[in-house]
Amino acid sequence: MRHILRFNGHDHHAALARSGAAQSVLLNDAILPAHLAAGQGSSANLRLAGTTTGLHIADANDRVFIWLNGETYEVAVVEPLALYASATAAATGLDSRAPMPGSVVSVPVAIGDIVKPGDTLIVIESMKLEVALKATQPGRVAVINAAAGQSFEKDAILVSLIAEEAA
Repeated sequence: MRHILRFNGHDHHAALARSGAAQSVLLNDAILPAHLAAGQGSSANLRLAGTTTGLHIADANDRVFIWLNGETYEVAVVEPLALYASATAAATGLDSRAPMPGSVVSVPVAIGDIVKPGDTLIVIESMKLEVALKATQPGRVAVINAAAGQSFEKDAILVSLIAEEAA
């Protein structure tokens, strides 16, 4: 069965396949031999297409955060009906919501700043993982609802933008 997985805001079609003891990941149109072996605590070893890498995994309800090669990746399983039902609202991409409860590490933007896609809006920490929430479209920072050290709940709006066509 194919699923829609969202890696750091980008959707990919994925499925797991098994043939005897062999496992594979079908990602978009590629078939990659894979094996995930649990380590201690939140650590694991991932062998993907012949390369083995250590990683750490933290989960929060419907999202998983993976620390791999010094980077943090957010992975969520997307329900197709929810994806298409919220397509109009998601197209705006003006609110940065907390993917899980945690606390604010830093806010590198100020109200009035113009940002472009990929700019960091706020850095949060949850379950010992730091995650940078980034702009998905150009905009002007309109609201910042949290400061460094403040706690928040899942789905809290942390930063809001106003659309800027030329930002």
